Amino acid sequence: MTAPIRTAKVHSCLLCGAAGGVLYDKLRDRVFSVPGDWSIWQCPSPACGLLWLNPMPTVEDVHRVYDTYYTYAEEHKRNGPLRRLFAAAKRGYIASRFGYRNGASIVERVLGLLPWLYPGRPAELNFSVMWLAAPSGKVLDVGAGSGWLLENLRDFGWQAEGLDFDARVVAHARDKGLNVHQGGLLERRFADSSFDAVTMSHNLEHVHDPVAWIAAARHLLRPGGRLAIATPNTASYLHRRFGEHWFPLEPPRHLYLFNRSTLSQALRKAGFSCFRVFTSARDAAGVFLASRAIRKTGHHDMVGESRRSERLLGRAMQFAELNRLIIDRDAGEDLIAVAEK
Repeated sequence: MTAPIRTAKVHSCLLCGAAGGVLYDKLRDRVFSVPGDWSIWQCPSPACGLLWLNPMPTVEDVHRVYDTYYTYAEEHKRNGPLRRLFAAAKRGYIASRFGYRNGASIVERVLGLLPWLYPGRPAELNFSVMWLAAPSGKVLDVGAGSGWLLENLRDFGWQAEGLDFDARVVAHARDKGLNVHQGGLLERRFADSSFDAVTMSHNLEHVHDPVAWIAAARHLLRPGGRLAIATPNTASYLHRRFGEHWFPLEPPRHLYLFNRSTLSQALRKAGFSCFRVFTSARDAAGVFLASRAIRKTGHHDMVGESRRSERLLGRAMQFAELNRLIIDRDAGEDLIAVAEK
């Protein structure tokens, strides 16, 4: 018999110290069926509202909730004239939007106007380089996973390195020619002031001390260097709509979840004073379809193929969330922070 995952109780808010209370109780793992009942707690302070898993897997056992995690899956890339056109438009959009002088040809820059005709596409492309504007330099992607972000940043001139806990992920990324190290950010395997940028794409919610991770990233940055974070937004429109069925709760892998206020507090506690925090509807389609499936069946298939009708419905929801962002800046599913040292 497999031993139960060891857990530790966390009763108070990491940011303000207030005693928390149960928001959602007896949740199951709705994606990979890790055994156990899990609860989401919330800080009661109106100025805070941090969410966290309680109890949460211990540092020693947390690796056990990732045995079948989706980043192990191989991505199958399609090719063809239309795909090449989309790739050219992507290069042109990013080069023009973020000032990369050598990132695209003149033709590609003209094609880069096309994404503006497709609602939601600019948000997705912004995410593909984590809102990092030129000039490029040396960048570390924390939680590199499959290496998709490293490849994107490398294509626009960054000297890209990655960091990930999982040996299988690291080996796969190295097989693709990517420079990825195995381990965690707090191990301090890099010298201080050795990077021009650090990215954390949906990584911060997985760690036991997110403030310490942000502080460690700050130490790695050179003066003027940038930290870019993407993480789920607990104040999003779809969280309000789906409640305990909201996909990004993802127990037991998401340990801490933020809103604009709490991520700003975490950045300040970690030593940053110059930053902006905003939300994006980049993943509204995916979050809507996953949350809808969880509400209907109690489960979401992370790698399954959605029907065309479902994909169209998801895009319609993304368009609705984009419109909602005009009057409600908290509505977006992704919470984005770009901080400068």
